[in-house]
This record gives sequence, C-alpha cells and structure tokens, in this order.
Amino acid sequence: MTYQKKYQHLRIDLASPEQIRNWAERILPNGEIIGKITKPYTLHYKTHKPERDGLFCERVFGPIKSGFCICGKLQGIENKRNIKFCEHCGVDFAESRTRRYRMGYIELACPVTHIWYLKHLPSCIANILAKPLKELESLVYCDLFIAGPTNEKPTLLKLQGLFKYEDQSWRNILPRFFSYRGFEVFQKREIATGGDAIKKQLMNLNLQNVLSRLYLEWKNLSEQKSIGNNWEDRKIQRKKDLLIRRIKLAKHFIQTKIKPEWMILSNLPVLPPELRPMIELGEGDLITSDLNELYRRVIYRNNTLFDFLIRSDSTPGGLIVCQKRLVQEAVDALIDNGIRGQLMKDGNNRAYKSFSNLIQGKQGRFRENLLGKRVDYSGRSVIVVGPYLSLHQCGIPREIAIELFQAFVIRGLIGQNFASNFRIAKTMIQNEKPIIWKILQKTMEEHPILLNRAPTLHRLGIQAFQPIITNGRAIHLHPLVCSGFNADFDGDQMAIHVPLSLEAQTEARLLMLSPRNLISPATGEPISIPSQDMLLGLYISTIKNYKGIYGNRYHPFTNNSNTINKILKIPYFYSYDDVLRALRQKKIKLQSFLWLQCRNNLQIVTSKFQEEPIEIRYKSLANLSQIYENYQINKNKDGKIINIYIYTTAGRVLFNQQIDEAIQGTYKVSSKRK
Repeated sequence: MTYQKKYQHLRIDLASPEQIRNWAERILPNGEIIGKITKPYTLHYKTHKPERDGLFCERVFGPIKSGFCICGKLQGIENKRNIKFCEHCGVDFAESRTRRYRMGYIELACPVTHIWYLKHLPSCIANILAKPLKELESLVYCDLFIAGPTNEKPTLLKLQGLFKYEDQSWRNILPRFFSYRGFEVFQKREIATGGDAIKKQLMNLNLQNVLSRLYLEWKNLSEQKSIGNNWEDRKIQRKKDLLIRRIKLAKHFIQTKIKPEWMILSNLPVLPPELRPMIELGEGDLITSDLNELYRRVIYRNNTLFDFLIRSDSTPGGLIVCQKRLVQEAVDALIDNGIRGQLMKDGNNRAYKSFSNLIQGKQGRFRENLLGKRVDYSGRSVIVVGPYLSLHQCGIPREIAIELFQAFVIRGLIGQNFASNFRIAKTMIQNEKPIIWKILQKTMEEHPILLNRAPTLHRLGIQAFQPIITNGRAIHLHPLVCSGFNADFDGDQMAIHVPLSLEAQTEARLLMLSPRNLISPATGEPISIPSQDMLLGLYISTIKNYKGIYGNRYHPFTNNSNTINKILKIPYFYSYDDVLRALRQKKIKLQSFLWLQCRNNLQIVTSKFQEEPIEIRYKSLANLSQIYENYQINKNKDGKIINIYIYTTAGRVLFNQQIDEAIQGTYKVSSKRK
C-alpha cells in the first residue's frame, strides 16, 4: 500500500463479487476489457515467456521489463511517448513493478463456499443460518441436495427438504430429473447443492428480521429461572451463548453493510505474479510457488465445469455435480490446504503451501514481512537478571545506549559548546570522550525506553522502563517483570525501542511503565509476584537456622538446662537501624538470633498451648520479666508493661524493614493523590 496521510486505519473484510472484479478489470485504449484469467498456463515451454490470458499474462499484470511489450516491435516509452500500449499484443508500457500489485480474477462456473467462514470455529455460515455444521458441509460438498422452490414459480417435483441421491424414496424420480434435457433450467427451481444451495439460503435472509427474532428468543430464555438441574442449566447457557454469537454476527453484517452471501465466492482473486514467482535456474529449469499449481488446478477444473454446463443437454447431471465438488475442493486447497484433513500433494508426496500457510505463523507475510521490519532507534540483545534494579529500571549496555541516543548526545554536545558541528561531535563519540557519558546519562534520565519480547501476545509484552548504563553486552532486567514478558534468563532476547515524539514519551510514562502494569488485564490477578530464586532468597534470609530445613533449631521446651542462659546471652537491639548497622558491620549474620524492642501496644499472636510463660524472673524494684517462646515482656511492680522484646533474626528484621518502607511509600503517594 502506498502511504498517504489520509489513511487512518486498515480493515480486512469481505469483498463483494463486483469489488473483486473491479480490482482486476481494466479497459484498454482500444476498449478491450482485460483482467480475467481463463487459461491454466504459466510460461511457454520454449520461450519461457508468459502465456496469453494465463497466470503470468503481461496484458493483465503488466510487462516483465519496464517499457517493453511482448512482441518487441514497440520498445521503450522514450521512443513512443504518445502510445500507452502496444496495439499488437495489448501490453501497456508501464513499469515492471506493476506486477507486484495488479491482480487478476477467475470467474467461477458455480458458486464456491469460502472455507474460512465454513470450517473455522465458530462457523460464521452455520451461526447465521442456525443449522448444524455437518449438514452444511454435506450440502457444500454435494453429498446432500436441498429440494424446494427457491422462487415463487410452481415446482415440478414437489420435493421439500434435504435428501441423498441414494435414498430409496427418490430413486424413481431423480434419474428422470437428472437425465432431463432441461436439467440446467429446472435445477435452479427444484434442486440445489454445493455453494449454490448455501448462497440461496443466505440471500433469502432478512437480517433485521433475524435480529428481532434472536432478541425475542433471548428474552424468553432470560425469563426462564434456574430449576436446580445442572444439565438443564448448562443446556440453557449453551443456547444463550449461541444466541449471543448469532446476534453479534447479524449486527456486524448490518453495521458494516456486508451481505452474508459474500461468504460464497463467485469470482476468485488471483494474486499478483511477483507474490507467487516462477524463477528460472541457470540450466533452464524452473522453480515455482505452490500457489501457481493450486491456481492451475482451480482453472482446469473450472474450465471443465464450464464445458459440462455448455453441453448440459448431453452431460449427465451427476457428472456436473461431481465436477462442482472438485471445483470446491480445489478452491479449498488454494485458500487453506488440509483444513478438512485431506492434504493436496504433489508428485513427491509433499503438501502444497496454500494461501493460509503463506500468511500465518512466524514466517508468514504479516509477522515476517509487514510487522518484522527493522526500524531506526532500536536494538536487540540477550537479557540477564538485574536484582539491584528498581522495578521501573532496566540496564542498557554502553555500546547500545550510545548508539540509540547518539542523536540526542550530538545535540547536547553542540548545544553545550563542546563541539562546533556535527562532524566534531561524531568524532568525539567515536573516540569515547569522557564528556559524552555525562551527557548520555543526563539524556537517559529524561527519556524512557520500550522493551519488547516476541511474541507480543498481550499488552504486557511491551513495557516502558527508565534506562541506566551498564557494563557488558546484555540487557539487565528486574526479575519481577519477567512474568509479563513470559521471559526467563536462558538466552531469551528482547528488543529496545526509543519513543521519539513527546506524545509517545508521555504515553510510555503514564501507561506503559512497569510499575503501572502489575495486574494482569485478562484475569485481574497480580502478575509481578516473586518466584523461583526470589522465593529461595527470601527463605534463606528469614530462616532461623543456617543449617537448613533439616537442622534442629532451639526450642524452649527442650530439657537443656542451659536454655534460659542461652536466651539471655542473645544481644538486645532497640530499633531496626541498630540491627541493620550491626549487620553492615558484620557483627551479626542474617541467621543470628536477637531480641528486638517493639512498641508496647503490639498484639502478640501465639498458639494456645504456648500462652503460659516459660519462666518468670523478678528483678530489682519489684520489676519482672515474663519469658515466652518468641518474645518477653518486662513489667513494673504495678503490672504495667515497660517494654516488649521479640525473639527474631537479623534477616527477618531486614525483610520486615523493607516491607514497612514499601507500605509507607505507598501510603505517602496515595495521601498526596488525595
């Protein structure tokens, strides 16, 4: 597509038969209409030139060489500026790149059902017609016939409903019907099968009436109350789900002004030849895209059906029906080979790649060619864990950072008079002058970046971060944001993008920063939760015995006579700061036991069988100490609590202090917002 500012979006939708024809048809200056592909040929076996009206026809798709026609009598636009096309061969003097976007079309001898709208679940055709999918498939592939008048004219056989050719009740009637010379005339009135039967049913639909009837059915189902029978309740719920799908589909057709019968193909588009090339090798051999062979089969079978219909007086009706099925299967293989379970293969037993295979998946046209293009101000590298980072930060290697922000650094060097022009600034960056790292650091502080990990299956697959410069060549990532990216540190790569415009930077800061994406948009549950080595680190930090989970820690009810003495020898601390200071000075370890003073109104939660104190000690001035398993209470002679000490470890104090700071920070932020 040629980019123009007037294009705001791109919508992929159903096309009418007239629109498909308009894509391909062109009128030559002599009045001839071209665009229809009628022959299954590609290149001439001797000259290797495109065959006329074939799949590579230069009249339809444009010249292979710019400014040259097939016959060679009129060469180049320069010699004949007033002549737009060759009068002998009908090729217009255009550029060869027209073969990348000019399309052709195949006029089908019978309506063909688009397999995507029939077989892909939920089936659009089955939903809008409210009929079983198996029944519609039997109609499409001519296993069943639908009998009944399709217009207001009187019928000949007075048949109604679906039937098979093998049914006993029709054997006396149908042979005469199929052998009748006017079979083609009466078929349109009496019996239909294949895509024609589906198209007639879709054309008879009144979408407004269908929508009104669906709303009425929904109202009746909504008024039904639950009877306590799980089977019946599930049955009603399935009916509601089906009604919702049908209502959405009918409303979509009405709002977009799309007719349901457009799901049945009358004209088949032919892709431009440059998108399905045929390449000549050095020794004269040709290699071709599978689409060309699939198109050839469609044209062969379609032309055979045309011949049968022209000679319908002498052609048995059963043979025509079988040929219709072959045309349907050929178009199915072209659109989505193997969707019905039967693959169309070549002579080497290799399955052909259909149109669906070329556009879907990682190597498809969309993801690889349209969405997979390289862009400026982007980079890619392996990710490694950065536990020292804040949640909103990521580490960017110096080599990548200076390349991504080079334009900003050059502007800073010139703006601060460190360089007089672009060339000098570029030389300073190449020589890695110390000043460039200061300017780079200041630039990165004011500029967010976007990190993306493919495949981007939901919005958390791309998030914004505040970059910091790191050594090495890997991107440093906070471990808590890995869940949103579905990333791990076993060699995964991530892409970096720099938002340039002010709008993009604002959106990145307000909507895409990682601290603003802690909840899964699909489930509403937290997505940034500790796991794996983070849980192991928390366990090691808060464990009471460095020997491990199988070590026997101190228990107050053991028969050791030195139990209380050991408790009393444990150091006392009066605040978090004292504990952290001793921890930094390496006077204690993470698993070191200690007594930490806490506020007097602290509510102690213990099990019932440990509520009694282990020992009560009386001190001077009639004070006493009640020693429990995990805490001790000091009281004066009046029974008033003087202080409370908790029996814990330095690691638990450190963990609790981090939790308190996080809670206080959140509270302050919420208070400011209020």
